[in-house]
Amino acid sequence: MSPAEWLFPLALGATALAYVYFRVVKPWRAVRRDLERVATGDYHLPPLSPDYAPYLESATQIRKISRQLEQLDRQIANEGLSLRGILSGMREGILVANRSMRVTLCNQALLGFFPDIKNPVNRTVLEVLRRHEIQQAVESTMATGHERELELAFDTRTFVVHVAPLAAENETKPRAALIVFQDITAVRSLEAVRREFVANVSHEFRTPLTIINGYVETLRDGAIEDPAMTEKSLEAIHRNVQRLALLLEDLLTISSMENRSRLLHFANTDLRPLVERVIENLTPKIEERSAEIVLDWGEDARHAEIDPSRIEQVCTNLLLNALQHGEVPALKIHLTAKRIGESIQLTFSDNGPGIPLEDQAHIFERFYRVHKHRARDAGGTGLGLSIVKNIVLAHGGTVSLESMPGEGAAFHVTLPVTQSGKPS
Repeated sequence: MSPAEWLFPLALGATALAYVYFRVVKPWRAVRRDLERVATGDYHLPPLSPDYAPYLESATQIRKISRQLEQLDRQIANEGLSLRGILSGMREGILVANRSMRVTLCNQALLGFFPDIKNPVNRTVLEVLRRHEIQQAVESTMATGHERELELAFDTRTFVVHVAPLAAENETKPRAALIVFQDITAVRSLEAVRREFVANVSHEFRTPLTIINGYVETLRDGAIEDPAMTEKSLEAIHRNVQRLALLLEDLLTISSMENRSRLLHFANTDLRPLVERVIENLTPKIEERSAEIVLDWGEDARHAEIDPSRIEQVCTNLLLNALQHGEVPALKIHLTAKRIGESIQLTFSDNGPGIPLEDQAHIFERFYRVHKHRARDAGGTGLGLSIVKNIVLAHGGTVSLESMPGEGAAFHVTLPVTQSGKPS
């Protein structure tokens, strides 16, 4: 065969190969590169070129799909960001469990409620929370599609746990369960305080009312004909009516101080004359107890912006407290005042029997009495120190107790010199 005869088929084959490469292989490689980029999440494809000619329609569709995927990816990211923002801003603890009872999502509030929980995602609900009641509630919700609610105590906290089904649209069987933890510890604590308060008020009112009723019945049964018995009955009735009036007045004082709508009338006041006036008003009680009052007043601790009538009430209650409970032959009460920075500290100390250690944590609670029978016999309502605390706190100050049994007691009242920036 001559060279011309075999060169022609060779050239024809090379031409065919070149045609196939440039018209089929190369465009297909370009389309495949686009598909690979889309598969890896790179939606920014190069513009169409003549290289795509045989697959131009396919390349166009790939770009359309790429734009839709990019838009969907952005939407999912935005929704995920919004969801995370919503969850992180919620005070309720949120937990989501799938059909396998494994946690798929939780928020920061839940981790704050349970600091011991580490990496809850992909762990079972029982493993994370260790409460069979919650496990059973989630199983019931997943099986029936009905919401469940239960109240549970965890150490020092109480929660209302709400379990709700999560299902896709037009689906009846839940795909997951939403578990919401609402902290109601403060609510339950307030309810307990309210119940205790009502019980205490009822008890405090019952005693004088029973006494009044008893003497009224005595008078109605004929004792009114006996002048001595009538006088005794009327004195007892009057004494207990005064006790009820004092109790009501103290309750109203506490209510006005605890209520944020309270009205305090602040004025720049010289504290020493105010205290001297309190001592003068209590002179009969002081003489009755043969007590000695000693004042030690720093000149830089005289003036403060206070409500004079309320602080006078504070000083009266603290001095009466020392006089009533300072059961020693030679009772001495020291009242000192000193300036500490931008505050004035008033200290009421005595050489009385002191306050038992187990009572000191409760001394400012309403109706709490260290010596219950003696305090009631002395005419106290059990609200004096609670009133002191609420008035001082309303001034932006602090009150504290320092006492050792057998070594007297000292009450420290700290008041800001000015009320600038404090709510009235």
